[in-house]
Amino acid sequence: MKTKTLILLSAAVCLFGCKASAPGWSLVWTEDFNGPAIDTSTWSRVSLGPYDWNNMMSLREDLAYIENGELVLLGKVNDGSSPDTTRFVTGGVQSCGKVSFTLAKFEIKARFNSAGGFWPALWLMPDCSFPKEKYAEVDLMEHLNSDPFVYQTVHSGYTLNVNDSIPPHHTTVPVDPDGWNIYGVEIYKDSLCLFTNGEKSFTYPRVDSLTNQFPWAEFPFYMILSNQLEGGWVGKVTDPGELPSELRVDWIKVYEWKE
Repeated sequence: MKTKTLILLSAAVCLFGCKASAPGWSLVWTEDFNGPAIDTSTWSRVSLGPYDWNNMMSLREDLAYIENGELVLLGKVNDGSSPDTTRFVTGGVQSCGKVSFTLAKFEIKARFNSAGGFWPALWLMPDCSFPKEKYAEVDLMEHLNSDPFVYQTVHSGYTLNVNDSIPPHHTTVPVDPDGWNIYGVEIYKDSLCLFTNGEKSFTYPRVDSLTNQFPWAEFPFYMILSNQLEGGWVGKVTDPGELPSELRVDWIKVYEWKE
């Protein structure tokens, strides 16, 4: 009886603004990181870039690798053992141009340690055909420093350019910052639902009267898993002795809705 009650309660959580997760979602893709190395048919390393999230990225092999069935992404003090010229070096992977999904449910099981100036993130971006003026991003998880919570956010041309909080497009969710947590999003034609450990964090609805407000239903989205040190939002590394920073991903699951 207890099991049946839990199933009913779980289904009821998402009735507002979302379809129930069961029985319509069907698993279509899984990444278990069980191979000896990162699967390059799915993932590419994130290269050094000009933005806060990638301006410490390095292609060093010791910053992104598979260990015990987990993807490990590290951030370290640059010891000069590579051509990198940044003070710190970090690892990240993305599935751009290789694996992407439209109108899907994504779940990612991950854990991370805490350090001043450490900013791990799990997020989605649209593939290259997406019009830049619209913009679309889904942040399943961002964590700053030693906070006991994570941020979950959706960005669009509307939220970035109009800077409007109606409807609300982000939230914070308490988590065990040292333990495993599951972060998820369900993308529908009329709404987005973000989840943490199976519980809905918030719903972001489509509002047809707002320009560039809901582009997520139109394009396939790929995944970015990133370890970053320092930046305008997270601040400076406060104690290099806390490093290496570590983001581990156990698995990723993607579902599509079956009527």
